[in-house]
Amino acid sequence: MNDYEDQELEEKLRSLPTAEPGAGLRDRILRAAARPARRGRGWKPQLAYALILLGLVALDVGIDRVQSARLSELIGDGRQAAAGEAQSFPLKAFRERRAMMLAMLKGEQIR
Repeated sequence: MNDYEDQELEEKLRSLPTAEPGAGLRDRILRAAARPARRGRGWKPQLAYALILLGLVALDVGIDRVQSARLSELIGDGRQAAAGEAQSFPLKAFRERRAMMLAMLKGEQIR
């Protein structure tokens, strides 16, 4: 729009009849403007939620490590046992079955 159109529109708007707003409306607007705006919940609940999730993740990692350690203790971790140490059950069973199969192939008596 150019200045001429702006002036023309302004004159048309000023020529329209206007009604004065009621006194109650002005008071309500002023009271609402004077009240402090309501604040949201803030950052505390969000921080609490994030900390709870972080705690659950840490708990899950801790439980996973404990369970992994217990499982590797029960079934062995697949590595060769050092001399003098007790062998893990699966490794020991494998070696016994292998020895038994070799003995059967040779025709020896199996105890």
